[in-house]
Amino acid sequence: MLTRYCLLFFCSICLLSNSFVWAQSADIEAMLVKVKEASYYDSTRVFSIGEKVISLAEQKNDLSAVAKVYVYYGSYFFYVRNLEKADHYFNQSILKANEAGDESTALLASIRLAYLNFEKGQRERSIDQLSNYLSIARKKEDHKNAAEALNLIGIIKEYEGNAKEAITLYYEGLAFSEKHNLKYYPAVFRNNLGIIKMNRGNDSAAFEDFVRGLEIAQRDKDKRLASHIQMNMCILDVRRNKMQEASDLFAQVLQYSKDNNLPIELSSNYINMATAFLNKNDGKTALSYYDSAIVILEKHQLIQELNQAYLGKANVLFQLNEIDKAYTLLSSLKGYFEENQEGANSPYYYYQLYQIFDARHDHKNALENYIKYNDLRTTLDNKLNTKVIEELQQNYKVQQKEIELEKERTKTLELEKKNQEQQYIKWFIISFASAVIILIMVFSYVRYSRRLKKEQQLFSQQLIKNIEEERKRIARDLHDDIGQSLSMIKSKIVNERTKAPVLSETLEKELGNVIEQTREISRNLYPSNIEKIGLARSIAALMEAVQANTRLECSSDISEAVEVLSIAVKTQIFRILQESVNNTIKHSNAGGLKISIHEDRSQYTLVYQDNGKGFKVKKGYQGIGLLSIQERANIIGASIDFDDKQEKGFKFTLKFRINTN
Repeated sequence: MLTRYCLLFFCSICLLSNSFVWAQSADIEAMLVKVKEASYYDSTRVFSIGEKVISLAEQKNDLSAVAKVYVYYGSYFFYVRNLEKADHYFNQSILKANEAGDESTALLASIRLAYLNFEKGQRERSIDQLSNYLSIARKKEDHKNAAEALNLIGIIKEYEGNAKEAITLYYEGLAFSEKHNLKYYPAVFRNNLGIIKMNRGNDSAAFEDFVRGLEIAQRDKDKRLASHIQMNMCILDVRRNKMQEASDLFAQVLQYSKDNNLPIELSSNYINMATAFLNKNDGKTALSYYDSAIVILEKHQLIQELNQAYLGKANVLFQLNEIDKAYTLLSSLKGYFEENQEGANSPYYYYQLYQIFDARHDHKNALENYIKYNDLRTTLDNKLNTKVIEELQQNYKVQQKEIELEKERTKTLELEKKNQEQQYIKWFIISFASAVIILIMVFSYVRYSRRLKKEQQLFSQQLIKNIEEERKRIARDLHDDIGQSLSMIKSKIVNERTKAPVLSETLEKELGNVIEQTREISRNLYPSNIEKIGLARSIAALMEAVQANTRLECSSDISEAVEVLSIAVKTQIFRILQESVNNTIKHSNAGGLKISIHEDRSQYTLVYQDNGKGFKVKKGYQGIGLLSIQERANIIGASIDFDDKQEKGFKFTLKFRINTN
């Protein structure tokens, strides 16, 4: 069972390369992959390649790569059960990762350390830490570390016999890893679920999980995980008496271990098969698998693992009632276990001797070995308990220091927060005041612009009004004063005609022309005809005069409704038309023009149009004539639209509504 947990714990390291930001150097990346692969069992390669990576990474100041190497070192020492060194390297990894700013590697190493606490007997602390790291990983959206934490919490729950909660966690991890399209982890969770179901006798459901997990591992090309799942399927096939299927799968599992030079894993596979057959009461087959494991371990001089295998074989011989062979085998191990009585398997060695002597009815030796077994077990338990207590005391001291440091940090943070809040308030006030000032300036500018524009309009309108008044005054002066004076002179000339008939006739004629020009100037300065004959007839007279003195064909269509308008409005309309006609005559080369004014429900529409060459009214730029037209339109509250879409001719539409009351 321990082997299975170790495999589950360290298989996850396969995806470390996918979980973190790799160093830019291709050499470092390639070597890190090799360190990862060697971290499972090969102590020679893991450290030889690892040191090269560290040297190269330090030259390039790539502390993140160094942190990853330390994670691999810690993983290796965990697997060989050297928890102190595993603890050391995981802590080193955290230091280097934090220095490099590699949060993901630091979090993975922290998760490893949390699981180490469980191995040291600190179950509650381990669960609390793993739960905290799970929460951190989810907040940071570090999905692989979140899946890793879920997996390890599930393993702890399963180890404690809480299969129901373990299954819940494994299913949660399966859904989570599938949701985020993670590699490796869906297969891990399927494998874990399969093992629990197999141990609870639900073989069909277990086999389904193993098959689906194997498909995922093979899809992701994770041969190592695929091999582990195949080993579990072998055990299940043995239990279901499907020997041919078990044999075929086992051949693939062995080939993988051989191809990758994994002697411990290879021997473990043989021992797992031996255990499966022993559970089926097939001791002879179990014995053959133990022998295969022993051959491999002897070849590679793996003494600790070899003696564990010998103990397993001795147990099988005892189960087969071959007590003498079992005793002979145990006797060959006497020197090793007497020298290594602090080893984890030493009590089991003496317990097997107790069983053999008890079976032989040698009660004296049976009692001695049982006492030895009990003493060693008690000693180991006490040492373990003492070590746990020492570690807990040390952790308590560290925790107290951390609490003090946390208090200091809290005070510092509170001061920083207070200063920051004051800074925020200060900047807020400055920003708010600046915004208010800007708004006031903008508002003032807009208000000033509007007022200036309004004043300009009033000025323009007042200027036009003053001009009209001045024209009216001049026209009256011309008509009443100069016109009358000239008329009187003409009368005198007529009276004196008898004295100088030729001269008087000539003077009379010239004087008549002057009088007519004076009247024309007077009419142009102030159209008094509007008051006498109305706007419609004044416009018609204008058209007749233009047509008589130019080449233009003129027409007008004026509604009689215009006569209800005030003199001021009529005057402005007439001036607009005068200005427009003058522009047509001077600039358009037109052959004709038309003026129309219509009224509909007190809404007046004036349309002026000629067929000349036309021109485009540029936005923001207008001549004096157009400005005059625009200002006169503003005076009577009219809107004016210059139609510049026409390809030929000039046209504008003026609309206004006048209250005649």
